Amino acid sequence: MNLKTKSILAVNTIIVIVCIVMGVIGYFRAGEVFAKALQMKASADVSAIAEILNSRYDGDWHLQDGLLFKGDQQMDGSDSLVDSLSAICGSKVTIFNGDTRVATTVKDSAGKRAVGTKASETVINNVITQGKSFLGEAMVMGEQHYAAYQPIKDVAGKTIGMLFVGVGVKEMNDMLIGLIFSSTALAILVIVILCAVVSNFFISKIIGQLDSVVGAMKKISGGDLQIQNLEIKSNDEIGALCKGAVL
Repeated sequence: MNLKTKSILAVNTIIVIVCIVMGVIGYFRAGEVFAKALQMKASADVSAIAEILNSRYDGDWHLQDGLLFKGDQQMDGSDSLVDSLSAICGSKVTIFNGDTRVATTVKDSAGKRAVGTKASETVINNVITQGKSFLGEAMVMGEQHYAAYQPIKDVAGKTIGMLFVGVGVKEMNDMLIGLIFSSTALAILVIVILCAVVSNFFISKIIGQLDSVVGAMKKISGGDLQIQNLEIKSNDEIGALCKGAVL
């Protein structure tokens, strides 16, 4: 491998490494922004779902024979309702009766709806016990989610259930990794091509003068001490070397 090829490979290798490092840094920074955006979306979606239910079903939230109702509409087992709400917001949706899922798009490891399962203790404490909304990361059926929970209160102001909207952290991370990888790979390809062209031009000029020196040295080693046609185009160290060869 000649010096020109080695130089071009060295330059492009450094550029690729820099691009990869920048991609990794970009991934972590984008991840933070992405997480905040998803949490804000979840918060907006759970509020929108609450408004949809309020406009679609007249009457107050209440418990009747242990079942959760919105007006005359029973929420326990309303799978088609949460499916339609999930389609609207593009996230997982759950209606809780107290701390228990009674209608949900969340599924267990067997692919069945996680009806009858409970929320995490952190969520229960914040939403059911304290009657506050919850926004952030929460464990849902053993998987971390970007989630928003909103309390469901009866006419007396007692928290009798919850609305949940969320998206899996792993699902979003996989999507983000794919996006960062594809964009970084494309950026590296474009940069490497551009740098290969530019570096080839400049390195060729530099190496070209060294080739002249090598040719002059070969003539000298062959006994020809008269070097008349050695071109000198720079005033740097290579130019000095060329002048030394002429002298």
